[in-house]
Amino acid sequence: MIRISAPSSARHPLLAAALLGLAALTFASAPAQAQRAGSKPAPAKTAATGGQGQALLLESAGKWQAFSSQQGRSKICYALSKAESRTPANLKDVEGLLFISSRPGEGVRNEISLVMNFDLKEDVEHQAIIGSDRFALVAKGQNVWLKNPAEEGRMLDALRKGSGLEIKGTSKRGNATSDKYSLAGISQIVKRAEDACK
Repeated sequence: MIRISAPSSARHPLLAAALLGLAALTFASAPAQAQRAGSKPAPAKTAATGGQGQALLLESAGKWQAFSSQQGRSKICYALSKAESRTPANLKDVEGLLFISSRPGEGVRNEISLVMNFDLKEDVEHQAIIGSDRFALVAKGQNVWLKNPAEEGRMLDALRKGSGLEIKGTSKRGNATSDKYSLAGISQIVKRAEDACK
């Protein structure tokens, strides 16, 4: 069971209000909603909006899923994946989530963010590693973003070309952590999320 806590991020108020609640239902209901050829996925009520919003599973590929959600007048489309492995062992009961989201009402496309589901040190630099590429990350509570938002395009290119992603962080207690993600299916799913928010 994924435990979700809403981030206190001033940088992403809509993301904070919607994506994390949507994630709670994603892995609870995804097997039942998994898209079959020619079938239309059913909408699911979200925890974040008290059932007022709906998360619609658009497509699944590899370890990734594309969703869209309407929150009032604001539409959110996102690709989502869950970390395949995590160290240290005492953090394995909480799962890391990676979002690539678009919010056309805010002019945001393919914003990369992570929810670690444990508190990280906020005064140190964390890292995303994709093959030989490294990207500096910053944390606020349990949430992580690129230190330099201008690198999102370069990181997305690396994600599309890569086979795996490792997120290296430092917990609030000072322990080194590592989450590993499969990138199988990411290009197809990010495109599906992009198309849904054109």
